Amino acid sequence: MAKQRIVLLLVVCLSVMLLAAQPPSYTPPRLPPHKPGVSQEEYKQEVEKAIKQQRQEHLKQADEYISLAATEAWTHLLSVSEAQCKIIQTKYREVYALDCKQYCAGGAEVLGPSNQRRFYWIRPSEARGGRKARSRDELNEGEKIVEELVDLVEDPNSRDEQIRKKIDALQEARENARKALPKAKQELAKVLTTPRQEAVFLLKGYID
Repeated sequence: MAKQRIVLLLVVCLSVMLLAAQPPSYTPPRLPPHKPGVSQEEYKQEVEKAIKQQRQEHLKQADEYISLAATEAWTHLLSVSEAQCKIIQTKYREVYALDCKQYCAGGAEVLGPSNQRRFYWIRPSEARGGRKARSRDELNEGEKIVEELVDLVEDPNSRDEQIRKKIDALQEARENARKALPKAKQELAKVLTTPRQEAVFLLKGYID
């Protein structure tokens, strides 16, 4: 009986792990009802807020799945132990961060119902495509500037000199990242121990 309970417990645990490893399914946004007495503009703001919140929740779930899947894929692709993979990932992320910084930008997409669509900026702090949502303190210099520039672009009262100042700052941050990138690539190359590993990062453009 004890053995049967142990086996049953292992089956349950394995089932939970398999379910947790499944990618989250996408569900269309659930729009709030248009309550009596609420103006069209107020309802539009409620819709935008609801869509943004639901989008963030979905991206957070997707991030957890992608992060786990990526680690497993890297370990298998590079034919390394988990400990070795962590060493390589540390250097790889330094290169990746600088590579992103030199092209640091805010994406954009159109959201909302057909009669209320608007241009929505995707900020570096938001969860997206396997990237976790981050606080301002977790952003690099260029990403902070991008967020500040997006704020200015979205504010109809921003002055030209304010926007110009952030443009200059972002261009300078990108240039600094371009200068630091070659050394980071060299540091990554030093921890690679097989031709297969070198080939992977050469194909991805993270070593020269």
